[in-house]
Amino acid sequence: MDQDTLQVMLREAVRQTVTEVLQILLDADREAFLRQHGGRKNGYYPRKLETAFGQVKLAIPRDREGKYYPSLLQPYARRQVDVGEVAIALYAAGVSQRKAAEVMSLLLGHRYTHETISAITDQVLEAAEAFQKRPLPEEMAFVYLDGFFLKVLREGLGVERAAVYVALGVTPKGERQVLGFWLLPTENAHAWGEVLKELWERGLRRVLLLVTDGLPGIEEAIRRVYPMAGWQRCVVHMVRSSLGQVRSRDRALLAQDLKGVYMAGSRQEALGALERLREAWGARYPSLVAAWWENSGALLRFYGYPQVLWPYLRSTNLMERFIREVRRGTKVRDHKFPKGEAVYKLLYLESERQEGRWAERRLKGFAEVQEVLEGMLRERYAPRTQTLTHNRALPKTPSSPSLSLLQEFLGDFIV
Repeated sequence: MDQDTLQVMLREAVRQTVTEVLQILLDADREAFLRQHGGRKNGYYPRKLETAFGQVKLAIPRDREGKYYPSLLQPYARRQVDVGEVAIALYAAGVSQRKAAEVMSLLLGHRYTHETISAITDQVLEAAEAFQKRPLPEEMAFVYLDGFFLKVLREGLGVERAAVYVALGVTPKGERQVLGFWLLPTENAHAWGEVLKELWERGLRRVLLLVTDGLPGIEEAIRRVYPMAGWQRCVVHMVRSSLGQVRSRDRALLAQDLKGVYMAGSRQEALGALERLREAWGARYPSLVAAWWENSGALLRFYGYPQVLWPYLRSTNLMERFIREVRRGTKVRDHKFPKGEAVYKLLYLESERQEGRWAERRLKGFAEVQEVLEGMLRERYAPRTQTLTHNRALPKTPSSPSLSLLQEFLGDFIV
């Protein structure tokens, strides 16, 4: 590929990224204006803007009363150049600092080093820290917890695998929010307990259901911090694990029988499908079938919620979509980060981008069951409101053996 062709391709790629970032900012700006001043949306009008990366076409949002004008655009201005914003946009799009420096040097005619880009994007760290410490709503209908691994250069230790923990919340209205992200050496139940503790301390007190994979000890961690919340184990993870344990010739038939469990019309039908699973496969795969029966309470807990929400609750797919977007930014970096701060930059920028997209896209089905979910929260938490002591300690699990057994027994009936 010759140099001219490469320049054209790079310019077009950057121009498209700049367009997307500016459009997100414009939409968010109108939302902020309407929340403060009132009014209603009134669509968009087209406008072209000259940038250092070429002309971009934008859809400028407007309101019915004609009072709104984008704060980031000067009236009648047709040019806008901000090297800092472009550098951050490139980084958010998954371009490494070194590559971003090369692209900007090529397009702008000035020499930018990756250290310069790093200094520019370091301003994101302050915003990321504030994002991580911001107060949370007091209640969420559902909270999803999941994690993935990245390679991070640790001073004096070299490149190591680090676990990225992510918490995603969904309100009774179907609004999604990134509750937080954490970078820790390993993924284990103790670390998840610390994550839950931080969510509590930042204000999240009432949750109906937490949806996670089958990490050992996660249920105990949830009960320590949110004893009134239910736990849904991800069915998809369980199915994948089960199919990986059987002979290839049995997978299709077993998958169909498992589908009869988690796609049943009710909990009772699902238990009937589990009985048929035991009859058909118990002799051939006894440990597999036993695992489904022993975990049936957590696997089938979604049946206690409105049916329209079952697809959201029986798996961590909502979370995995967010993680896929984050991973897109890690692939171009070959999954390696020069330091932990680079991970936090990426997670914060992606969280902001996704929340901007979610702002006007509530999850389908929640509007019709919003009152039901709000009623469930009131009923679940009104009799026994969780409180913190003066020293900000978390609620302690009852030390009495009889109370502990009673709580464990009742946990299977909390949905």
